[in-house]
Amino acid sequence: MKIDLVYLWVDGSDKNWQKKKNAAIKKDGKGLPISSVRCTRWANHNELLYSLRSVEKFAPWINHIYIVTDNHKPEWLNTNNSKVSIVDHKEIIPHEKLPLFNSNAIEMFLWKIPNLSEHFLYACDDMFFGKEVKPDFFFDENGNPIVIMKQRSRNFANLDDQSEVNRRLFSIKTARTIKFVYKQLGIKYNLSFKHAIEPIRKNYMADNFNTLEQHLMETTITPFRDVNNLQRIIMPLYDNACGRNSIVLNWRTGPNRIVYNYRKDTRLRRMHSSALWLIATIFGFIHYDCIDKEMNLISNIRKHQPTLFTINDFSDKKSSFKRASEFIKYMFPTKSAFEK
Repeated sequence: MKIDLVYLWVDGSDKNWQKKKNAAIKKDGKGLPISSVRCTRWANHNELLYSLRSVEKFAPWINHIYIVTDNHKPEWLNTNNSKVSIVDHKEIIPHEKLPLFNSNAIEMFLWKIPNLSEHFLYACDDMFFGKEVKPDFFFDENGNPIVIMKQRSRNFANLDDQSEVNRRLFSIKTARTIKFVYKQLGIKYNLSFKHAIEPIRKNYMADNFNTLEQHLMETTITPFRDVNNLQRIIMPLYDNACGRNSIVLNWRTGPNRIVYNYRKDTRLRRMHSSALWLIATIFGFIHYDCIDKEMNLISNIRKHQPTLFTINDFSDKKSSFKRASEFIKYMFPTKSAFEK
């Protein structure tokens, strides 16, 4: 099967983009969580350059790469490479909804990318392949997605506490989405996204969007992130309810992936917290498919050698930023064909 790769990318230092964003904040930004409009959300540290190096090194079978942007492109990108295309927001998003600065909203339209293959991977620019990987890591023998997730804590946020909303916006939106799925389908999922490259079937995503379009347009396709947005997790959850994908937990024991089954969720939670988990960890039976925000991130990447890893937003602390930058350059020192 042909498998494409889609990135969202933004250059927060682009002056024209900044003018558009500031005008939108002035118009629509009142009352939004600070975390929705902070500048660091759109900071660019050339993560995409190194992510593409990881693609060339560990997943050369990728058919085509689409980079979704808002009227700009990386200055280092080799646009003469026939394997990569820039997709502007206006090509896939209704004009009346533009401009959008909310990745949560932009993601809902990925299936509209012209010439996109039926099977594709979706990645943020801070996601990397950590070692050689084959297509069957992402799609099963029937061509259906294998989606990595993690079990969700059941802590409830105080929506009257603005500082808590700022700190936990992602988890609040995930909880709202889980609740929405339960109300619509009668299925209780105890899951949250692992910050990992995600396999998607274009036709499944289009079908889910058409089913949910009215609600998405009213609650989720907003200029900036909002507590009422539905998380993109709604797409694989709807697929799972229809038997169109497999959801696996981030960790596995030995070579066996742990497949999530909402009917057996309680048993899985007992297993996750049991002495077996502790023993398996001590004696090295645990393998991680993806590492993102674990403590001691870089040392854990070196130790566990996950197939996928994320260095999310790079830390604001100078020492952490330097360490992360040096590690990425160490992992992927060789210029790729995607660079000028």
